[in-house]
Amino acid sequence: MKIFYLLIVYVVYVSSAGLNVEFSWSRIDYQWSKNQKYNSGSVEQDPSRIVFDGQTNAQDIINRDHQEIIDYQYENNIPMGANVWQDKLFISIARRRPGIPSTLNYIPLRTNKHKKNVPLKPYPNWKINNIYSKENFVSVYRTAIDACDRMWFVDTGILEYPGNRTKIKQHQIVIINLNTDKVIHRYNLPDNVIESATVLANLNIDASKKNCEDAFAYIPDLSGWGLIVYSLKQNKAWRVNHWYFLPDPQAKNFLIAGYSFQFNDGIFSVQLSKEKPDGYRDMFFHAMAGTRIYKVSTKVLRNEALATRRVHDEGDFVEIGDKGPNFQTSTADIHKPTGILFMALVNQNSVGCWNINKGIETLSIIQRDDDQLIYPSDVRISGDRLYVLTNTMPRFLNGQLNYNDINFRVWSGDVKSAIRGTNCEI
Repeated sequence: MKIFYLLIVYVVYVSSAGLNVEFSWSRIDYQWSKNQKYNSGSVEQDPSRIVFDGQTNAQDIINRDHQEIIDYQYENNIPMGANVWQDKLFISIARRRPGIPSTLNYIPLRTNKHKKNVPLKPYPNWKINNIYSKENFVSVYRTAIDACDRMWFVDTGILEYPGNRTKIKQHQIVIINLNTDKVIHRYNLPDNVIESATVLANLNIDASKKNCEDAFAYIPDLSGWGLIVYSLKQNKAWRVNHWYFLPDPQAKNFLIAGYSFQFNDGIFSVQLSKEKPDGYRDMFFHAMAGTRIYKVSTKVLRNEALATRRVHDEGDFVEIGDKGPNFQTSTADIHKPTGILFMALVNQNSVGCWNINKGIETLSIIQRDDDQLIYPSDVRISGDRLYVLTNTMPRFLNGQLNYNDINFRVWSGDVKSAIRGTNCEI
């Protein structure tokens, strides 16, 4: 006779006093140089406009030395990622529509007294963010910053314009030295780790100050339903497959800001614990179209032979538990000193927390706002502070953004204050 146990998760809801709006924008603008010319035409005024003056193809774009007039359509500039290093707040805008002048940007974090509609500065400069530059950044979703003061990201190399999807170059891992603002490494991901449906919108970095060159990148493929592992030391990538990376057919329905969606996104983001006694970390992961949390040791992932086996050992990949209905998560991050995992609960217009050293039933919601916390797109920990980017994506996709209202926000708060009064409190 089989005995079944029912785990009921009681979620604690609190309004966190430690999570406040740090920056906000009604529309995204840029800090233009004096000599720059840009076209700020509105999509609504001229919906037939396209970004290229002639046949759109990758070779023409790569071979063109410059763009005389920068195409800028503020309606299409939707921030997807946010990250922090010292006095810089980085904002990334994937090129999913025409009219995005720069995909990787920053603003001064602490020295900026004006917190509303601060113009973005292309990072590290305008030239490299120009898609007509030969060393261009084409499209960046989110970034990761490691213990060695380096920024990592995947340049998808694709202009994802509806009805006009154009591949400019291969998917490429890019590493920038944040102390010098110089690109120090590029790696083109080989075809054997890329699927036809591949979308690489996030990554996490396993690096130690003791040995910066022996670093690993873990890159979830949300539409190809796999994980790419990259070894900096070996300068090699391999693809990991597991059925835990797939979306859950029972969790594909989303209701956000009154709009109904069906998402088919599998493994969406990955989080790393602090280093364990064996020298490895636990990597936690989840599908966006799903409510379960899983983990696997980086001891498995960092070994190509172990990671790419067709059949894994029973204890390699572990299911932690189910967060519960409507607890689908986009991005998440772990505060390593405490083991608190913060998660963007897109179906709840909220941010949640969970102590990875406790059962999943201790999950709590630290802040919820059905008006201002619509679609938390990125969650990052920098030091002992939590940063959350919300971008009101559902309204944009339905053409309902009012660009006179506040649409995009970066929230921040001290970790201890954010979890006060919750099950995550230490």
